[in-house]
Amino acid sequence: MSMHAVEKAFWTLGKDPEAIEQFKADPDGFLRQFLLTDSERKMIMENDLKSLADQGVNTLLTLMVWPMLNGPEGMPFDYLTHMNGGEPPAMMAAFEQPQG
Repeated sequence: MSMHAVEKAFWTLGKDPEAIEQFKADPDGFLRQFLLTDSERKMIMENDLKSLADQGVNTLLTLMVWPMLNGPEGMPFDYLTHMNGGEPPAMMAAFEQPQG
């Protein structure tokens, strides 16, 4: 896995609002500029940030790109649940998830 390429792609999305629009319009075209493996490209396209984090991608970057890829609704609850394998983390029991 080329963590550097994945992290560079995520950093580019975070620093350049036009990059987000490029990604949304043509995800494959946007990702072609980075030296990603087919597996990495698939994980990004499928928003499988947990698998990328499990491979060593910085979780601060996955946290940063989550709302860019999925929208801000449900942040941070949906992100935390995704990163916890689909189960809400125990710490979330103290919070009521917002409706909407």
